[in-house]
Amino acid sequence: RLQRRGGWAGRAMAGSAGSDGRLTAAVGADAASDRATVGTVSCDVVKADASTASASTSGPPELYGKFTWKIDKFSEISKRELRSSMFKVGGFHWYILVYPHGCDVSDHLSLFLCVADYDKLLPGWTHFAQFTIAVVNRDPKKSKYSDTLHRFSKKEHDWGWKKFMSLDKLADGFTVSDTLVIKAQVQVIKEASASPFRCLDAQYRRELVRVYLTNVEGICRRFVEERRTELARMARTADAGFRSYWGTAEGDRQRRSTAESRAGVLKAIVKRFFNEKEVTSTLLMDALCSGVSALLPLEEAEVARAAQEEARAAALEALAADVEAIRPSS
Repeated sequence: RLQRRGGWAGRAMAGSAGSDGRLTAAVGADAASDRATVGTVSCDVVKADASTASASTSGPPELYGKFTWKIDKFSEISKRELRSSMFKVGGFHWYILVYPHGCDVSDHLSLFLCVADYDKLLPGWTHFAQFTIAVVNRDPKKSKYSDTLHRFSKKEHDWGWKKFMSLDKLADGFTVSDTLVIKAQVQVIKEASASPFRCLDAQYRRELVRVYLTNVEGICRRFVEERRTELARMARTADAGFRSYWGTAEGDRQRRSTAESRAGVLKAIVKRFFNEKEVTSTLLMDALCSGVSALLPLEEAEVARAAQEEARAAALEALAADVEAIRPSS
C-alpha cells in the first residue's frame, strides 16, 4: 500500500525483494559521493559517474539521482521519526523520512519520500517522479524494494509506505553491525503529452524492465485483445489491398481517418497508455517512444521516395510535352 503519512492515499504497483540485487549493484567503486552526518545518521548522495551520464538517453542527467542513507545504532533509536539530509534531483530538493517503529501502525518500518520545504514553494507547484526505495540486506538477493509513480504537490508532498516491511524481519540480515542502509533512486519526469516520450534513465529503465516486463506485456496483450475483432477484419482485407479495405469502411470512419493528423494520433496514444497511478506507464512510454523513433527514418525515406517519384513523373511529362512540340505536324 502506498500512503501519505496522514492517511490512506491510494495504491500502485510495488516491487518486492528481487533476485537481481538491483539497487545494491547501482553504487560502484567509481561513483563519487558527498557525505553528511546528522547525529547517528549518515547519508551518501551518489552521483552518476561520467559513463553513466553519457549512457543515459532520458535527457539531462540531473533528472535522475541516487541516494544512500546509513542509520547507525538503529536498535537504540527511540525517536518517532528520522529525516535524512536533503538531496537534489531534477532541480528539486528531497529527503527520506523513516519511522523506525511505524507511522500509525505497529511493528512495521514506515518509509516516505518527501519534498523539502514544500510550504515555501510557489503556489500550484507539482513534482512528478518515479522512485524506488530499498532497505539493503547483507545478501543483495534478499533486499526489500518498492517502486511507485507519484505527482507530488502541496497536499501530497510525501508519499511512500506505512507498512514497508515488518520489523521482525530486520534481524534477518538487514541490520548488519546495527546499521540500517536505505537506498533510493528518484527519476523526475518531464511529460510531453503530445507524443510518446523518453522519461527514464537508461540504467533505471533496465532495472525496472527486469521487474515489470511481464506487466508491460500484459497491458499490451489486453489492448490487442480489446481490438482483436477490428484487427482481424483488417487482416482479412489485407490481401485485397487498401482499396478494398477502404471501400468497406463507413463514411464517418473514412472522414475521421483522413482528418486525423499524426500529432493527434500520437496524443491519443499517450492518453491511452499513460496512467499516472501505474508504475509501468513510464516503461510503456519509453517503449512507444523507441517505436516512433524507429519509424521516423522509414517515414522520412518514404516521403523522399514519393518526392523522387513525383519529380521523375514531372520530368517525363515535360519531356513528352517537348517531344510533342517538336514533332512535325501531318
